[in-house]
Amino acid sequence: MMPVLKVVIPGEPVAQGRPRSFRLPGGGVRAYDPAKSRNWKAEAHIHMAKAVEEAAGLLVAFPLGPCEALVTAVFTCPKSDCRRKEPRKRRRHPKRPDAENVAKAVLDAGTGVLWADDSQVARLVVEKWIGAQGERPYVQIEVRGFGDGA
Repeated sequence: MMPVLKVVIPGEPVAQGRPRSFRLPGGGVRAYDPAKSRNWKAEAHIHMAKAVEEAAGLLVAFPLGPCEALVTAVFTCPKSDCRRKEPRKRRRHPKRPDAENVAKAVLDAGTGVLWADDSQVARLVVEKWIGAQGERPYVQIEVRGFGDGA
């Protein structure tokens, strides 16, 4: 059984934004990552690096081969959903942002820390939740390497 690395990134989950572009004076076009996505990925990268450092003995196989990742994104419970008598429980998040865009931001942030390239993630599971009333938002990533090649 391969070890599991868990990383928790506090704060509201952010989806990978659409690339923005601008024209260069010479006639070319340059694309860039929107600031919100870029800032979240930089913060996530720091949390991931810290988790890898704390679990250094477990992670010999992670950058070398295929792995699986479970991404759990917990969003803030909207104030309009809050109830005094019966506090809201955690429930599925069926609206935007799309699960694949949340996953793309996580995979990009993990490149160079959890895996050499996000193409190494051979199995990906993404869950989106609206947090229970009073629960703080976060993103949790669980990474496990495939030890037997199956």
